[in-house]
Amino acid sequence: METHRFPVRAEFERWRQTHQLIDALFELGAPSLSHAAPSVSAWSPLAHLAHVELANELCLRNLSSFARREGLLLQTGKMPSEDVLAILAAGTLPRGTAKAPRMVVPPLDVELDMVRSWHRDNVTTLADLARNPHLIESSDLTIAHQVLGPLDAPQWLRFAVVHSRHHLAIAREALVALGTKPGKLPPLPAL
Repeated sequence: METHRFPVRAEFERWRQTHQLIDALFELGAPSLSHAAPSVSAWSPLAHLAHVELANELCLRNLSSFARREGLLLQTGKMPSEDVLAILAAGTLPRGTAKAPRMVVPPLDVELDMVRSWHRDNVTTLADLARNPHLIESSDLTIAHQVLGPLDAPQWLRFAVVHSRHHLAIAREALVALGTKPGKLPPLPAL
């Protein structure tokens, strides 16, 4: 099996950049973010941002467990499949093939201030973890992802970046479908 290495410092920086894009999208305001573009997604751009923040909170909790080397979800002796590693390395998730786990499905009555609060908390936790990147290193410890299976710490970090970009791309596409000029939207961070 080919081993994919995901440079932790670079992945933290990419994740930080996705958070900056979320900040910029918040500036569009609730009226722009709250409507779905059914031709793109059943979720509104705000629902995608909420989903990203809920998923990021989960990723950050997992990364904190790796950093402490303790937690109920940590396991040894498991390896991700080659297909999963290839998806993470490519930096793209297939669209419309997985159902969001219940714990990260956005509430139906999602509000911008609620999502901003989740975002602020996640940014703080991310900054704390990024100060000690050596704690997020590859080891024999993994935590199972609901769809992708066992991932080690750098793979969870890479997943957070790829997943965030995936939903930010859908949110941007929905905003354009709803009439926002593409030039008014910040670009997606590079991978």
